Amino acid sequence: MNINKFKFIGKNVIETEIKSLQKLKKSIQSSFNKAVQEILNCKNGKVIISGVGKSGIIAKKIAATLSSVGTPAFYVDASSCSHGDLGQISSNDLLILISYSGETEELKNIIQFANRNKILLIGIVSKKDSILYKASDIRLLIPQVTESEGIVPTSSTTAQLAIGDALAIAAMK
Repeated sequence: MNINKFKFIGKNVIETEIKSLQKLKKSIQSSFNKAVQEILNCKNGKVIISGVGKSGIIAKKIAATLSSVGTPAFYVDASSCSHGDLGQISSNDLLILISYSGETEELKNIIQFANRNKILLIGIVSKKDSILYKASDIRLLIPQVTESEGIVPTSSTTAQLAIGDALAIAAMK
């Protein structure tokens, strides 16, 4: 491959992600206000965030950002929750689950646990017909986006990261 094509490819990836962020900006609804308010109301518990795969990596970063701006938050591994780690989550906590499809198998146990224990659930998801969307008390619907080269999560994780940063900064202010 011609070395000069690398710069062209890089710019195309960035342009695709910019378009996704523009779609995200237009998609922000009143549910965003509710989510921030619930983060602020979580005084006797913690904000617990989870996701699987790339969404899990984004969840870790959002938990770290929330913690750095003064909101007690931590990441919980969704797979480990199916093997005993649901005990980390209490009824005073706020749960944020992130999944582009909303159908991630590993999140189902956490969703059931949250519903059974009346734990407030915020879902960050892109599909309205998904299990996560339907089970969430507050739904942050991120737009369906085009991934760079259509292969790996790029634009979708950029949107997830941006909505997490927006939640953290809004709660901080």
